[in-house]
Amino acid sequence: MKPFTLPPLLLLLAYTPLGTAQTCNSNITADAPDSRYILNTNGTTLDKKTGLLWMRCALGQSWTGDTCIGLPQSSSWQQALQSAENKVFAGQSDWRLPNLKELQSLLESSCYSPAINLTVFPNASSDLYWSSSPVAYSSNGASTMNFYSGFSSWRDKYDAYYIRLVHGGQ
Repeated sequence: MKPFTLPPLLLLLAYTPLGTAQTCNSNITADAPDSRYILNTNGTTLDKKTGLLWMRCALGQSWTGDTCIGLPQSSSWQQALQSAENKVFAGQSDWRLPNLKELQSLLESSCYSPAINLTVFPNASSDLYWSSSPVAYSSNGASTMNFYSGFSSWRDKYDAYYIRLVHGGQ
């Protein structure tokens, strides 16, 4: 029997990360334009529409003074809540996991991969982020936001997803 080998193009595709470049449609009015945010040098941004203060980097990434570097950490929902409770950043100690509505407010529907403003949230991942919102129909489920497509869904609280923290509101 002849061994099966993948053609070189398929091998290249198998090892190329998907969604490496954001795609935006300039014919769609931006939901989250740069002008909506006040960019602070301490790694936070104030959303003038919602009044919320956001960390510009996901947990696990580091703020360099003008961008986010490193890889975001992923964790279970309970660990995400605990990480938020313990986080001290930019002189604030009351960071929290955003609820689903707050996380959805970051969506940039004119873009995907990721569906978020990359000027405000540099090097943001297109993956799933936890919200603090549990789901009523599953005691083991919580809402997530998919920043590749901009859709929300629920996932098992024991799964591991990314964390973006917020201050204020609620």
